Order: sequence, then structure tokens, then C-alpha cells
Amino acid sequence: MLKSKLMTYIDAVSRHGSIRKASEALNIAPSAVNRQILECERTLGMPLFDRLPRGMKLTSAGEVVVSHIRRMDGELALMDARLRDLRGLQAGTVRLVAASGLMSSFVARIVSQFCDAHPLLDLKIDTQPSEEIVRMVGQGDADLGLSFDLPRDPDLITLASMHQPLGVVVAPGHPMATRPALRLSDCVGERMVLPPRGSGIRVLLDVAFAETRIDPQIVVESNSVELRKALVRAGAGITILAAVDLIGDVADGTLAHVPLADPHVPGQTLKLVSRAKGTLEPLQAKLAEAFRRAFAELGAEV
Repeated sequence: MLKSKLMTYIDAVSRHGSIRKASEALNIAPSAVNRQILECERTLGMPLFDRLPRGMKLTSAGEVVVSHIRRMDGELALMDARLRDLRGLQAGTVRLVAASGLMSSFVARIVSQFCDAHPLLDLKIDTQPSEEIVRMVGQGDADLGLSFDLPRDPDLITLASMHQPLGVVVAPGHPMATRPALRLSDCVGERMVLPPRGSGIRVLLDVAFAETRIDPQIVVESNSVELRKALVRAGAGITILAAVDLIGDVADGTLAHVPLADPHVPGQTLKLVSRAKGTLEPLQAKLAEAFRRAFAELGAEV
């Protein structure tokens, strides 16, 4: 209600990259969008967009205007959330992006409890690789991001972090299942089900394999944590994961997780991040606090 049509049009064109796509998203005639932007540019005395053959690109002036619009969006959303809280409504929207491997266990447990406590919550969850999580949270397209070894970025702040040692995942009847700890050399000769080259754990493992001169017997490569766990259950091989990826699996006895006590495998850091510029709405902050508590509880277990 407090955001002008002009601001909505400029923001939409900057996000979609063209007047046509923005007008389709807004369900407004392209001529109306174009007319408003041209009038604004005439008033300011400088262009907000470079009009290119393949679309519209923000100028330096446009970057300033869009940055202001998005800060205003955040403040308006925060005002609305606080007013809802004053009315006693536990309603609001939270957009979470996380690594896919965390969804079926860690995220599912926290989210289910949070939704029970906040029945009017509108929670939108998406899975993305780390670089996309950084982009989405930094640009305000998501409120919270959760993943391993997220790179430092000036647009993000870390709300919580936890070191996660890696471990060998085997079927309960496997000879290694009862070992208190393992080294990477203990996996020589075992069929391994690993993530593809270039992904988080695989980078750590490939460095460790090179340093220890181990030639792993890799039978399956997949970026799906759930598939890798299913293959281990079926006896197709072993895999290596962080403890947080196995919440529920170890508890119900379908998989065993044996810590890797190996100096060549440093483990991973799980991080919860939000946008550096802006303030979380009340329900967003409450969900972040729920994750912080879960981090502390899991850290104590590990």
C-alpha cells in the first residue's frame, strides 16, 4: 500500500531484465510500465536503464534507485510483521534456501516443530547450491540461507555456525559399523558412493586422497545425499557425510556413522546466514533462533 507503482515497475524491470517480462509478471500493459520509467528518468535527468538489444540493464543511477527500493521493501515488510505481532497474529512469510542434503533430516525436524507452533506461517523452502544461496540471500531473494562452507561475503552475516566432522556411513551389519573411529586408509578396497567432483565434501576428499596417495574405488557419483544413503542401505558401498546429514537414520538403526579421525580430512562448517543490510521480520528471527538452538543441541551430541 505504501509502495508506489513507479517503484514496483522499476524493481520488476530490474529483476526480469525487460519491460515485456516485467509487465507480464505484473499483469500490466508494457506501455504503462515504459511510460512511468521514462517520466521518472526525465524528472531525474539521467537514465535508470541502459536499453540493450537483449533487454534492460541498470545504470549506476538505476543501481542507487533499486537499492533504495529494496531497502524500503524490507522496512515495509518489517513494519507489517510488527503490526501483525501487535494484533496477536503469528503470521508472516519466511523464505529459506538450504543445501539439499540437509532437507530430509535436519531442516525437516526443525521446520515441522516450528510450523506446529506457528500455524499461520507461510514458509517457502528451496534447495540450491552454495553459490546460489549466497546470491539469493545477499540480494534479498531469500531471508535465511543454510549450507556447508559458505564463502565469506560482504552482503551476508553469519547468524550461527557449527563445525561438523565427517564420518564413514555404512550399513549396520558392515564390519566397520562397530569401530569407534576410522582413518581414510581404512576405506581402501571398499566400494565408495561419493558426490561428484567439485562439490563440497568431494573437494575435501580428493585433496585427502592425493595427500595420502589413496586410489579410491568409486562405483557411483551423485549429488543426491538421499540416493547415496539409499545405496549404502542396499549394500552397494559406503559413503562419507557429516553427522547432521544422518539425523534420524542413525537413531532408527538404518545406517551407522563412524567418525573419520584423520588429520587429512578437516570436516565442514555448517552456517546459517542472512542479509547484512536489513532486519529480519519477527517470525524470520524466531526461525533463525530455532536453528541456533538446534546447532547448539547437535554440537553437544557430536
